[in-house]
Amino acid sequence: MNKIWYVIKREYIQIVRTKGFIIGTILGPVLMLALMIVPILASLAAGGEQRSIGVVDRTGELYPSLVQKLDYRMKDGRPRYILSPFESQAGNLEAVRADLRQKVLAKKLSAYIYLPDDIIGNGEAEFLSEHVSDFEEIKRVNEALNSVVVEKRLKKEGLDPDKIALYTKHVGLKTIKLTEKGQEEDTGGTFAVAYILVLILYMTMFFYGAIIMRGVIEEKNNRVVEVVLSSLKPSQLMAGKLLGIAAVGITQYLIWALFGLVASTYGGSLVTSFVPAASGFKMPHIPPYIFIYFVLFFILGYFLYATIYAAVGSMVNSEKEAQQLLMPISMFLVVPILLITFVLRSPNSNFSVVLSLIPFFAPILMMMRICILLPPFSQVALSIALLILTAAAMVWLTAKIYRVGILMYGKRPSFPEIIKWIRYK
Repeated sequence: MNKIWYVIKREYIQIVRTKGFIIGTILGPVLMLALMIVPILASLAAGGEQRSIGVVDRTGELYPSLVQKLDYRMKDGRPRYILSPFESQAGNLEAVRADLRQKVLAKKLSAYIYLPDDIIGNGEAEFLSEHVSDFEEIKRVNEALNSVVVEKRLKKEGLDPDKIALYTKHVGLKTIKLTEKGQEEDTGGTFAVAYILVLILYMTMFFYGAIIMRGVIEEKNNRVVEVVLSSLKPSQLMAGKLLGIAAVGITQYLIWALFGLVASTYGGSLVTSFVPAASGFKMPHIPPYIFIYFVLFFILGYFLYATIYAAVGSMVNSEKEAQQLLMPISMFLVVPILLITFVLRSPNSNFSVVLSLIPFFAPILMMMRICILLPPFSQVALSIALLILTAAAMVWLTAKIYRVGILMYGKRPSFPEIIKWIRYK
């Protein structure tokens, strides 16, 4: 046991002291904080810029109403949009449009809108700008134009636009999440939290598995392993490596989980204290059990996949050879990511339940279900039990391969040879 502990200590200290580990551990919380604050700051920054828009109204009827519909005010009381009319006749239309184009390119106008003669019938308006990637602004302008044109059509038919607008008023839909402790409004926070956590699981299982594989390949190529194995068994070396790097991952995950717990509890007040304009911001409530399962599924998923990576590392002589063997293994991590959308839409369907019980998919899909809609404890317990059994089987299988493969050099073994390694006693 002392020999295994020495390997654990060596692997742990060797990685924890690296700049990569320290930076990665810090970047995790920074990324979480950025995902909370950056969208707020971006929306505030976007709301603080006035937009000057020229309007070519060929109908001669829509401009005044469009000015009223686009009367949005920024937080300081200034109008968001400053509209300017540009007259045009049939003979000088192209000249007017060319002049407006130059004004946009010279930054004298943010954009210009062209309203053709037949827009009240079935014509189509145009929004011209140097960049058309502000989808919120384009949607706002489009809605204002539609409202103005529809009002004109109704008036032509002798109908009262105000009454019809009242009858067809848009109904808001507030999404409220029910829990055992009550209910709370959910504006997409549940999805964001679930997606971030499973993405972290996905990336770290790849990352730590690759660390083990590279370590095994390097020691094998440098012949260091021959010296090490003179004082301890291959199974002890493998166990020390797995546990040492597992301790690194658990350390990192505990730091992230602690930060997430603090952020979910005090994040809202911290954001509003630093950004008073974001007083309406609501931090999604994350139950503490989410972070417990987050750490637990990482540990189980790590041992399941890390053993496979260790086995691959012991069978090959270079990372290039390893990549060929890792392709089918990687699919076990990629497939659940592809199935996330289905699980999000129907977390309690039979298909989602079955998928989340498959050990190779469980770390990601069961974690996703737990974040979205906590499954019955029996399903979570069964998933954990299957994961433990599968991970234990993989540890046993990998130990059989590792004890022979770690000392084999030259040609990569064939499948029948690997079966022989497993059967060795």
